Order: sequence, then structure tokens, then C-alpha cells
Amino acid sequence: MRRLFWIGVGVTATVVVYRQGRKIVRQYLPATIAERAGKAAQEAGERAGSAAQEFRAIFSEARARREAELMAALLAEGQPDPAVTRAARASGARGVIAAGGPDVDDDEAELGYSF
Repeated sequence: MRRLFWIGVGVTATVVVYRQGRKIVRQYLPATIAERAGKAAQEAGERAGSAAQEFRAIFSEARARREAELMAALLAEGQPDPAVTRAARASGARGVIAAGGPDVDDDEAELGYSF
């Protein structure tokens, strides 16, 4: 909750500084210089936005690959994918899962846990 508060404070301070700065710039600079500076700032913002989108795409792809590597390393030989097991349990299929083995013991519901 504190982080959200400080993010809000940062956004508010940024907006206030931005608006006050634009007033001061308009007051003291000629119109052509202000227009060029505005266009340059807008282009820089667009470049930063596209760089952020590219980074996000690359990061998401790398994260998905690493997650698949880790999942493959952690699963035992012949063990089904956890997503398949979860789907089978959510659909109410008890007893046998895609790999052909028993899903849960008969007494697991009574015990509330399993090993």
C-alpha cells in the first residue's frame, strides 16, 4: 500500500512540475524554439515508448522460454504437465489423469493433504 501511495505522489509531482515548466517555457522562449523543443521531446517520448514495448516483448519471450526450461527440469520422467493435472482436477475428473496413473489417493479428501 505504501508503494502505491508513493507512486501516486510521484505521478502528481511529475504532472505539477510538467505543467509549471511548460508555463515558464512559454513565457520566456520564442514560439519557434518552443515548438522545436516540444517536437523533440515528443519524438524522444515515442522512441522511449517503442523501446519499452520492444523490451517487454523480448523479456516476455525470454521469461516464457526460461519457465519452460525450468518446468522440464523439475518434472520427473513421465510426469504430466501441471496444467493438465490442474485442468483434470478442475473438471472433476478424479482417479485417472492423462498420463494413466492415479490422480489422488482415496483418503486424500479426508486427510486434506497428500505426499
